[in-house]
Amino acid sequence: MTKNHFLSLYQYNTWANNTILNHLKQLPEGIIRSQVKSVFPSIFDTLMHVYIIDQGWYSVLTKAYRSDDYQTIKTTVDRLVSEVKDLELGDFTKKQQNLAINLETFIAGNDMGYMDTFSGVQMTYGDVVTHMVNHGTYHRGNVTAMLHQLGEKGVPTDYGVYLYYTSRQ
Repeated sequence: MTKNHFLSLYQYNTWANNTILNHLKQLPEGIIRSQVKSVFPSIFDTLMHVYIIDQGWYSVLTKAYRSDDYQTIKTTVDRLVSEVKDLELGDFTKKQQNLAINLETFIAGNDMGYMDTFSGVQMTYGDVVTHMVNHGTYHRGNVTAMLHQLGEKGVPTDYGVYLYYTSRQ
């Protein structure tokens, strides 16, 4: 395990998100909002979901609100949807990158073994980071499937691919 395994894991997540976003920028304009029959109605809706969930976990980790404060969570989700739903991919990417910087700073500066209760479930901060990375991986797979439905190719974002690329730098 590396010195800060959870920071390394989240850096992989950041790399994978950036890889997908950069790939999408190369595709025909409008494809990310094309309707598909999938988990979410479009690629952009999938990206927005991951961003909002990550933002929510960041807010809970930094104690901006409690994980069982469902009214605040609903209000925040509604606000975030309103803020990002009409963004161009470049502006959305900037929001995603700012969140990644905030999360990486949090991970680097906090004890990932710290145990807390999130909506009645005992989890360490490291458990939350692992969940976030797993959640992102799952939905990047959705994006790849959606791209194939739309006649486009995906881009590999597996952890092993990340390790390969970063070992070459």
